[in-house]
Amino acid sequence: MTDGSQLVMREGPQPGQTFILDQDSLVVGRDPSSDIVISDPQVSRQHARIRCQGGLTVIEDMGSTNGTFVNGMQLTSPHTLANGDMISLGDAVTLTYHAEEIATTEPLGGRPAALATPPSYEPPPVPPQVYPAEPAPAYPAEPAPAYPVESASTYPAAPSYSAAQPAAETSRTTWLWVGCVSLVLLAIVACVAVFVLDYLELLPAFFYEPLRWLGLI
Repeated sequence: MTDGSQLVMREGPQPGQTFILDQDSLVVGRDPSSDIVISDPQVSRQHARIRCQGGLTVIEDMGSTNGTFVNGMQLTSPHTLANGDMISLGDAVTLTYHAEEIATTEPLGGRPAALATPPSYEPPPVPPQVYPAEPAPAYPAEPAPAYPVESASTYPAAPSYSAAQPAAETSRTTWLWVGCVSLVLLAIVACVAVFVLDYLELLPAFFYEPLRWLGLI
């Protein structure tokens, strides 16, 4: 057993009685042949077993009539004891477990024992993976397109205008109007002359022939 482990009776036939756990396996019961004898009607002849497993103290019920409890929870499988656990045998007997070394592993069954807070574990930092830079693909330089250079002679020369052209057009228009007016005046003069000569009966006879042909006279 673990050095210094013991059970102290809090309630039962002899409160304050101490039982040293100095063997690898101890039977607790009412039978005089038990390793830890507790004379109480609530305790079965072979009530519970306390044994050492890998340096830990484990208690298990042996099919008792009134049951074995640890900290108020009935055992249905082996349970690892922790320092200060309260062990009840039925309703009349209560024992306190004291151990110099406190168990820190998980219980085998029943109510979980008080465990020490495990140290926090932080995984080591993972260095980032550095990948070699891929060289940029070398593309052949494309030659600049050769556009034909257009000279000034390619495009037709813009027509040049001079100040003499508007003057010439104005003069031509003026002469056109003068000619029209002259023709009108000549026509009027001719009509007046024909009228006067006709009035004076001085017109020759061939002037009347076209009118006769037309049936006007």
